[in-house]
Amino acid sequence: MKTNIIYSLIIVLFATSCGKEFLEVKNENEYSGDTFFSSPDAYNEAVTATYSTLLHPGMYAREYYFIFDLLGNEATPNKQLYADLSVFSNYKHSSLNVNNAFLFNASYKTIFRSNFVLDLMSKWNPSTDDNKALKNRFTGEVNFLKSFANFNLVTNYGRVPLRKTYESHLNYHQARNSKTEIWATIEADLKLAVSNLPAKYDSEEDYGRITKGAATALLAKSYLYQKKYAEAVIELNKLTDGTYSLANDLDDIFVKGDHTPETIFAVMHSFGEGNTPNYMFSGQEMWSAGATHAGREYDYGFLGWNNVLVSETLVDAFTYEIESANYVDPRAGKTFYGATKGGDTDYNNGDTPYEEDGFNWRKYQRYDIMDVEDNSGTINSQIIRYADVLLMLAECNIKLGDNATALPLINNIRKRSGATEYTTLGDNENAMKLLKRERRLELAGEQSRYSDLVRWGILEETINAEKGEDIATEKHNLLPIPNAEVISNPKLTVSNNWN
Repeated sequence: MKTNIIYSLIIVLFATSCGKEFLEVKNENEYSGDTFFSSPDAYNEAVTATYSTLLHPGMYAREYYFIFDLLGNEATPNKQLYADLSVFSNYKHSSLNVNNAFLFNASYKTIFRSNFVLDLMSKWNPSTDDNKALKNRFTGEVNFLKSFANFNLVTNYGRVPLRKTYESHLNYHQARNSKTEIWATIEADLKLAVSNLPAKYDSEEDYGRITKGAATALLAKSYLYQKKYAEAVIELNKLTDGTYSLANDLDDIFVKGDHTPETIFAVMHSFGEGNTPNYMFSGQEMWSAGATHAGREYDYGFLGWNNVLVSETLVDAFTYEIESANYVDPRAGKTFYGATKGGDTDYNNGDTPYEEDGFNWRKYQRYDIMDVEDNSGTINSQIIRYADVLLMLAECNIKLGDNATALPLINNIRKRSGATEYTTLGDNENAMKLLKRERRLELAGEQSRYSDLVRWGILEETINAEKGEDIATEKHNLLPIPNAEVISNPKLTVSNNWN
């Protein structure tokens, strides 16, 4: 007892004599923004973390391909697909839909991280030429990613709050900006990205990082969506200088998953150690193990979950008239499995594909090259590829009345797959009809059709005709602002609980 009292007195006296300094011990392992971001490697980690939002819920690890393949009536739900995803097929989605909220939130996460990195780098004053070049490159990469997120927001939600700087995120209650303001910001940020990005990277480890070509392509696409056709042509023509070219075969991209000169911007997918085979929820930043694979192979694969099938209307679109005769486009066999209508009938050394419910997806599947399907989800998600660039360039030229220039652009794509080439596009109305069909067939299952129908102003008439009922209305040209966002931000006003 006496000993304990003595020890207690010693402790009290020691603490009193040391004063405040004794209690305030510096944690040498603690980082702050000022101490951690002090090297190029640290800035690189911050930039890489911005890329990772492309795999967040709502994006390319899973939900993105469901949402837009279903809205574009390219995929149709199989009986086991979750209700909160299948509703996009019949246009019954609402502002309460969790997957829609995922998409909205992921876009703002990308913007937040981009602005955070830009704020950090504004305080970085590199002393060497190499580090100055790195700072420029990092600036270009995150400006592109921010622009891509803003592009998704303005095209899918219209007027949204525009977060230009890191400080703007500190004021959550922000009103919606006009589409004109958002497009102007996208253009400015992409021009800055173009000026700072390299045409290519020397290291294979950097494959998939944003290039000058990717920023140029997104800038051109932004012009196209605003109907600035002449400006888009200028940018698109820059991409035809030989840096990019069509792959020899669509399978090189969507079955083998090769790195081809056709890819301009894609989300990279890989399967990391420690991940569970045949199961998508075992990687990504939001889960574990640091993998970047996608769930599409397993979600769409007929030996996987087989959650969706190819829509009948897409299957039928591959059969059309050329010179008054029915013609089956050879890209049918590159897109779906089926014993009829041009689909591929073999896989894995000649076995018969599963067709109990309907036509199954072949694109983004490995069944033709693997003896055992592992559904590892490592085929990169193509966002902008050279065929898309050629079709955008053809469309702009048609809109400007130059069908002669558009013709060989379309024929180059058809030639790659062995499709009969056109001798003429006809008048402008017929040329646009052929262009629309070409985009549908070439870009099937690449989440392009919904936005194409919206920007052409034909979403309602097209979807309702294909579905045989009036399910699409004018409001469906935009996705609903998530209800949780409206509740938490009183300045985010919407009409009829939609947009």
